[in-house]
Amino acid sequence: MRFVCGPRQAGKTTLARQWLESRKPEGLYYLWDLRSVRNRYKENELFFTADAPGVPDGWVCFDEIHKMPKWKNILKAAFDATGGRYRFIVTGSAKLNLLKRAGDSLAGRYFTFHLFPLMLSELVGSGRKQKMPGDAADFIEQRLSAASVGRDALDSLLAYGGFPEPFLRQSRAFYAKWGVDYIETVVREDIGSLTRIVDREHIHDLYALLPEAVGSPVSEASLAGHLQVSPVTAKNYLRRIEDFYLGFSVAPYSRNIKRSLLKARKFYLFDWARIKDPGKRFEDFVACQLRAMVSLWGDATGSQFGLNYVRNKQKQETDFLIIRDDRPWLLVEAKLSDAQAERHHESTSAALGGVPVAQVCREPGVAAMQSRRVYRLSADRLLG
Repeated sequence: MRFVCGPRQAGKTTLARQWLESRKPEGLYYLWDLRSVRNRYKENELFFTADAPGVPDGWVCFDEIHKMPKWKNILKAAFDATGGRYRFIVTGSAKLNLLKRAGDSLAGRYFTFHLFPLMLSELVGSGRKQKMPGDAADFIEQRLSAASVGRDALDSLLAYGGFPEPFLRQSRAFYAKWGVDYIETVVREDIGSLTRIVDREHIHDLYALLPEAVGSPVSEASLAGHLQVSPVTAKNYLRRIEDFYLGFSVAPYSRNIKRSLLKARKFYLFDWARIKDPGKRFEDFVACQLRAMVSLWGDATGSQFGLNYVRNKQKQETDFLIIRDDRPWLLVEAKLSDAQAERHHESTSAALGGVPVAQVCREPGVAAMQSRRVYRLSADRLLG
């Protein structure tokens, strides 16, 4: 089985249906929000076999099945009973670990893949050409020598976000209406139906506070004061925002760095277009692109990738650190305009074993090697 996870309206259903369409007549699609599908299951647990009997390697998509009680038991029974005659695609916008207590284990029966909002490399057509780099320095060298592409696509992504529907409409009025409906739908239909949170208005209020907090360590105590709840409750709300792919946190990296401090996590939104401050919006955009990139590499290769940030005792910070198999791999600093990278980035690089530093800016036409370990690149070159 293939589990496809990611934010609501990122395109999971569209991707699954296109895949099934290319494999007709074997491709079968079932939306578990529909009462008719649920009734068919109640009458026959293997109801889908009647729609494509005897088809070897037939594809079956179960969309939104995680909203069913004991959905893991349903999948386990379908997978085991059909003996590998069908290949299953399971899509959902809530993290699998959110419902890890919901039924029997599916260990050994599935791989997880992620679909996030649009990447710049997808829009310029380079996503399929890029291979997983073995060395961070080689990766940066390749991006330095690559042609600068996708400037218009970059501007559109920053203006309208990476969700396909508002991006394709290219209308601020449409985006404004879409944005209101989007958070309402996630809170009401997803968080409301799959969690025990009663006062969901606090989720709305918390989500409204986060755009101003982007790029800075988030204080749960401060958020709790604004919401008039306990810090423990505020922490739980932040976790739910992550569970339902409204945003994600980036933890501080402290191992092997002298005089480092354990700091609070930074928080980023998948819908970066709602952030008004240009600098914070650009940093959020870079965070989302890096998050999607490392998830893609991890899904494709099985290597373990992570995204952190670095902040030392002097409060000098590097925005992002990509981790590969528990080892520092690449430091990334986000800037609106090109400028000389600050010296503390190179000091951090040395403390981490000499990993490269890539300072990425929105300004076009930048491709420079500042020192042996520090590079400056335009976003459309590094991410395109």
